[in-house]
Amino acid sequence: MEQTNKLMHDISNAESHTSQIESDVKTVSHDLDSIHQDLAISKKINQSLNDLNSSLTIAKELLTVVSIIPEIGSEASALKNTISEFQIPIKSALACSNKIEKVIKPVRSSIEKIEPKIEKVDTKLLSIMNIENQFVSSLGSATHCINSLPNSTIKSNLVEEIEKASEAIDPSVLQFDKTQLGLLAGVEAAKDQCEKIKSWTADLINLNKEINAVINRLKPLISALKAIKRVFKYVIRVPYGGYPKFCKKWGVPYPCGWHTVYFSFSIGQILHGISGVLAPIMNLLNKAMNAILSPLLKALNLNINLPSIPGLVVLDNLMHDLESTYKSITEPFNELIKELDFFSEFITDIHSFIHQIDKINNACLIKNKK
Repeated sequence: MEQTNKLMHDISNAESHTSQIESDVKTVSHDLDSIHQDLAISKKINQSLNDLNSSLTIAKELLTVVSIIPEIGSEASALKNTISEFQIPIKSALACSNKIEKVIKPVRSSIEKIEPKIEKVDTKLLSIMNIENQFVSSLGSATHCINSLPNSTIKSNLVEEIEKASEAIDPSVLQFDKTQLGLLAGVEAAKDQCEKIKSWTADLINLNKEINAVINRLKPLISALKAIKRVFKYVIRVPYGGYPKFCKKWGVPYPCGWHTVYFSFSIGQILHGISGVLAPIMNLLNKAMNAILSPLLKALNLNINLPSIPGLVVLDNLMHDLESTYKSITEPFNELIKELDFFSEFITDIHSFIHQIDKINNACLIKNKK
């Protein structure tokens, strides 16, 4: 039964390919669900980059303000320059992130739309696998039964019937499997692209951690700088001299106390410089100011190292590749969906063949019992 054996080989191959497609479809479906969730991290990154950029700007502004303090002036200016350099790629990444958000939003929306279609494809593939297994089982049973018959006209007739039926259905099986192989290549490519996006989303999660690490490093600096800036408004009053206070009794003036003269300046005014104030008064003002600033300056650490953010490169990759990569994922499924009608026709042909084979097998079983 040369033709029947060939058909058994061909349908077994087809079933194996269907199984592989179904497995890949499940994998891609699961991956897309994961990607749909993970791509939401891009919004968090966008917010984190906004927060970081704002923090860097605030830090620079505060460093400009406190740089008038002689004890930390040069160190504050140097740190401000460092932050300015550090901020350049952050601004570029933020601009890229803003563009990515415009791409990711429709991609996530498309994933939501295609997921039900993929589920439909998976259901159809499972149905095909079941009918293919039934095909193999029926054909195997009939072949085994016929082979067990003694040589006779009856056996020859059954062989002729099963060979003729096998020859008739085999082109459909081969055409179906040829279609499957083309679709399988596309689905496996889609699976590879999913892995690429999953790798990117993993990089995005790490990037968000890198950004937040810098923000956390800046927080104590900004807090300390704000505390210093707040005291710039604090007014210091120092007494310096005065004059007698006179009262009158029965129209006659007499000394009745002392008017103390106070000099009042804010810490900001003192730091910017006050003209026309005598040195002894200035010494008193500086002493009072230093008593307030000293503990704040001790709490200020200007010798900080900002962690690098190597993950920023992933944003550029996403910007250029995400949209095209997603298309390479969805297109194979659009092709699969288009072929569902062809799959249905194939199932109809298979059902018809199984019906024929079952009749042959039943006839064989009756002869065997005799």
